[in-house]
Amino acid sequence: MNQSAAHPATQAVPYKMLIILWLVGWTLRVPILAAPPLATRISESFGLGEAAEGALTMLPVVAVAFGAIPAAWIIARFGLRAAIVAGLLVMTVASVTRGQVSSASLLFFASGVMGMGVAVFQTALPAATRVWTPTHVALGSAVYLNGMMMGELSGAGLTLPLVLPLAGGDWRFALVLWSVPIVLIALLVALIKVPKEQAETDNAALPGLCQQGSLPRWDDIRVWQYGLLLASSVVAFFVVNAYSGSILQSRGEYGAAEEFHFAYNATPLLASFVVLIRPGWVGLRGPIAVSALLTILGLAGFAFMEGWLSWASALVAGFAATIELILLISLPPTIAKGIAVTRLSAGMTLIGFSVAFLLTLLGGWLADRMEWIEMALVPSLFFMIAALGGLGRAVRYPDYE
Repeated sequence: MNQSAAHPATQAVPYKMLIILWLVGWTLRVPILAAPPLATRISESFGLGEAAEGALTMLPVVAVAFGAIPAAWIIARFGLRAAIVAGLLVMTVASVTRGQVSSASLLFFASGVMGMGVAVFQTALPAATRVWTPTHVALGSAVYLNGMMMGELSGAGLTLPLVLPLAGGDWRFALVLWSVPIVLIALLVALIKVPKEQAETDNAALPGLCQQGSLPRWDDIRVWQYGLLLASSVVAFFVVNAYSGSILQSRGEYGAAEEFHFAYNATPLLASFVVLIRPGWVGLRGPIAVSALLTILGLAGFAFMEGWLSWASALVAGFAATIELILLISLPPTIAKGIAVTRLSAGMTLIGFSVAFLLTLLGGWLADRMEWIEMALVPSLFFMIAALGGLGRAVRYPDYE
């Protein structure tokens, strides 16, 4: 275990860099989750059907997964600060472009580019916690992920009641308004003095070394171990959000859908505060194992029970899955150093998000074939049970090189 991650309390808390990390974390999901509340208006503008509307919502997430690998090379080649600023600006320009294009194909292209921009600075953030808050790595991870959860609520919860009215009801201008704070945050990161790691400068000067050393090692069992564990936490949240509306409708409970979705999507923020209070959980097997078990029980309860017990089970699943997600995303900067942080983060992101996406699609396909909507949750549930085998036996996860 790296000493700086294991014993953070001996030095002063770097409040300035924690604020920067929180602000950058806040931007991670705002443009992505501002789109679903505007989906009906966007669909009407471009004549999209339901399938295309759903694909438009998921496309940036898929781009984040597959963009993690080129993002790792960019970070190693140009450095953390440049990658974060560039990713923020690419994401912002592409997000605004969604409202300025003239065709559905260009809309999808802009959404994909936006996801690639997110991938660059999302992949950079774990390494940034190691460089910018070296004596408080776990706290830095918890802080930026708390910002991300707050950004999720901001994008999903403030777009319709606040931003759209400020935009005069114009969804295109609403995207422009959301871009303003993100550009300001990018400028702040570009101008503020941040700690610099010598290895970062050295890597930037050696393109060949960057290309070889920054990419995940696919023959490394630990990349798959942590990536599949990440997939089990991501899919738990994806699959409930994707199919809960149809499940509630099939049970005659759709009247509670609005309250259910609000409560469910509030669980990540609550979970992030728990990890913020207990950053010492990062790197330990026990909290991840307990969270994984609670997530499985919660998802099973939502799938096979009805009424308030089912709803409560889903909230447990959302809360526990987010704790597991935060602990796993925080793992690379805690157990690795230098370029190994980016390499491990990129591999975990690609495996975790792509597997979660495929499981969500598989569940929907099986539900249609069997005409049983709860079947949409079953593949994810079986996968999550199988993924428990990847927890390992060590009390603390060993260093990664």
